[in-house]
Amino acid sequence: DTDSQVYWTNYTVDSAATVRGVYSSGAGVYLVATTGLAWVGSATDAWVPLDLPPELAGMDLNGLWAAGAEDTLELAIAADNGFVAIYSLGAWTVHNLGARDNVAIAGTSGTNLYVGGENGIHRWDGAAWAKETSNEPNAMWAWDGGAVAVGNEGNVMFRDGTGVWTVSATGKSANLRGVDGSSATNIWAVGDISVLLHWDGTAWESESSDSVATLNAVFVPDAESAIAVGNAGTALKFNGKKWNILATDTNQNMYAVHGVSGSNAWGTGDAGLAMQYKE
Repeated sequence: DTDSQVYWTNYTVDSAATVRGVYSSGAGVYLVATTGLAWVGSATDAWVPLDLPPELAGMDLNGLWAAGAEDTLELAIAADNGFVAIYSLGAWTVHNLGARDNVAIAGTSGTNLYVGGENGIHRWDGAAWAKETSNEPNAMWAWDGGAVAVGNEGNVMFRDGTGVWTVSATGKSANLRGVDGSSATNIWAVGDISVLLHWDGTAWESESSDSVATLNAVFVPDAESAIAVGNAGTALKFNGKKWNILATDTNQNMYAVHGVSGSNAWGTGDAGLAMQYKE
């Protein structure tokens, strides 16, 4: 089904960069993009450049994890050429995990982070990085006690509390591009040809929608709602029972989505695209 009412409002940044990561704290919205660009703003405040470490100048910023707001804000950015930048207690630290690109990042705090990409998957415990697997994910999500990574050809791996990563069968061969969850028993993965997979703690179940577009990211605030975004302005919303298409009034590709609830979220993408979904 399609919800023809447009709940999205366009707050696009004046930039040609592709916005690949977004975090909505409730007190501000943070964007990271290609060519080393990042901004902070909101639906009421104009976008202003976010001060970044000099090591990220000109680098494509491929993923953003964040938690908290204002004085408690923590940010972590996955970037090209192996760089990871972590913002905590008002200061940045920069790390390098190898010469190749980092494309995914997830965590539960600034002392429990996972970064993945062409360098494999590394975990940060607040003191040091440890490489845990050579798997090259497209996206990751973490919770207290575990993490999940999704990649090409239906590849999914789970991490247990001891640091062991195990392959999880999905029954799909499509590339998976986004993953998020609200608990270890409520995880959604999305990908090519509008693939929608739900994990209930035991097995993956394939869900359907009327869309056939590639889905690049998903935001899962709770068990009764989720929002997925993808190519050509595609947006879908899960209402607890089924996925419906959301009208967006854009044909730009969207690569990231995050919000404070299932009725207040941001989707970002090509050419500075930043749109707020609000019911």
